[in-house]
Amino acid sequence: MADLAALNPVRLPDPSSLRRRPNLSNAMPSNELEHFDDRTLFYDVFIDADGPTLRAIGPPALNLKPVLDGMRLWINGSRVRYRLRDLPEQKLVTLEAGVTPGAAHDIAFELDGFTARLRLHASELPRGRTVLAAISKNNRPEWISTWVDFHRGNYGIDDVILYDNGSDNIDALEACLRGRATVIRWNFPYGPPGRRHNKFAQPGALNHCLSKFARQGRLFNFDIDELLIAEKNRLENELSGSSTLYFESYNVPFVPPERDDYTHFDFVWRHAQRRQTARKFICHTDAVDVISQHNTWSTLPIPFWHVMRRNRPERMTSRHGYFLHFLGITTNWQPHLNKLAEVGPEGLILDDSHVQRRPDNASIASDALRTRRAPDSAAS
Repeated sequence: MADLAALNPVRLPDPSSLRRRPNLSNAMPSNELEHFDDRTLFYDVFIDADGPTLRAIGPPALNLKPVLDGMRLWINGSRVRYRLRDLPEQKLVTLEAGVTPGAAHDIAFELDGFTARLRLHASELPRGRTVLAAISKNNRPEWISTWVDFHRGNYGIDDVILYDNGSDNIDALEACLRGRATVIRWNFPYGPPGRRHNKFAQPGALNHCLSKFARQGRLFNFDIDELLIAEKNRLENELSGSSTLYFESYNVPFVPPERDDYTHFDFVWRHAQRRQTARKFICHTDAVDVISQHNTWSTLPIPFWHVMRRNRPERMTSRHGYFLHFLGITTNWQPHLNKLAEVGPEGLILDDSHVQRRPDNASIASDALRTRRAPDSAAS
């Protein structure tokens, strides 16, 4: 898997006057432009040996769409036709082209005064697997390790694809997760805070996983501060009848833990109100076309048209499962959200479902369970 974890990006060079301009749906002050990805054309270019097919995935083209439409693609010295899809709503661009069979290929993207060259080898992409994917930056390795082991132990995850967005502790993280997760060094601008139309790195990572690591399988989409709570047999029954299974959530606030090196298992008090927004999901990857942080889209079977329909959650939400969103599992990179505001357990609901599912010792409750029981709270 190490070769698949390596990326082959294509970026606009410094001398080029070409730059992606922000989506006008979000007004952006000049001081936020440093967080905007104005240079990446493709996060990764790879050759799927099945076909074989050249695939590329990147941020939305936006104003660069005419340039990409007029681009020349050369494979082994021959110009080839390609199919480009710009999806600004999903914050994504994709490219596909047929490739003649062969072990290695010389690729050239020629556009507006410069040429990007790549030497690519065809890869047998993994298929039929159950994969968990998320993006992360500077989170504690023990948090990510807990998140990995919890989902692998409870839901039969074959691999975890962690897209690291430029962490300072990347070497320690890779050492910690070796053999249990695949770490992708996803060092692209995340996007300006709060400007959802101009934040591309997360949807790009999820769709990269969809097309490269989870083909003809299942993809679990839960962030590292989220743990899925579901019965495996009931989950299988629900998944069998839907392309996408959505999950609602409960917030787990920051009730101060008793140790500094806390993880998810040190928080057992949640809000009573279930959140019906910001859903997460599991999807059958051969039944969806594009995904985002909270939604999936499928292509309608209309001849000669490529129309996508968002898979709405009204009839696709799990009836029994949910996920816990741990506000204390954060680097506090968005302080305005006030996730680390300390609260007491009064008025909250005791929910130790994740502790009971703890893979290493599910029968032993955490110290938090033994020492923090609010007399006026009811167990869920």
